[in-house]
Amino acid sequence: MELSRLNAQFAVMEEENGTLFKMQDEQFEGNASFVPVHIIIRRLDANKILQTQLSAHIAGETRDLLKVSRMLDILNNRLSAFERASLRTEEAMEIDEHVGHLLAKHAI
Repeated sequence: MELSRLNAQFAVMEEENGTLFKMQDEQFEGNASFVPVHIIIRRLDANKILQTQLSAHIAGETRDLLKVSRMLDILNNRLSAFERASLRTEEAMEIDEHVGHLLAKHAI
């Protein structure tokens, strides 16, 4: 969930940057804008810093998610191997019990 939240936050920043670039372009095309260029540039710079931090945080969360995923795969494989071994042991005990009954029947 944290990774989804971070990706959504990153997407919102990219959308905001697109809007800011559009506002900046409108300024240079001669269209009047109520936001001065230096404020737009300052906000773009701030967003760039935040996006860099978010990217690092996203990379860390992704790395942690992959570690946990690998650990779950390993544990699932071990559980499957244990279940197969338990089943083989149980079946071997049932076969031994059945053979014991058959031998006892013939001995009588």
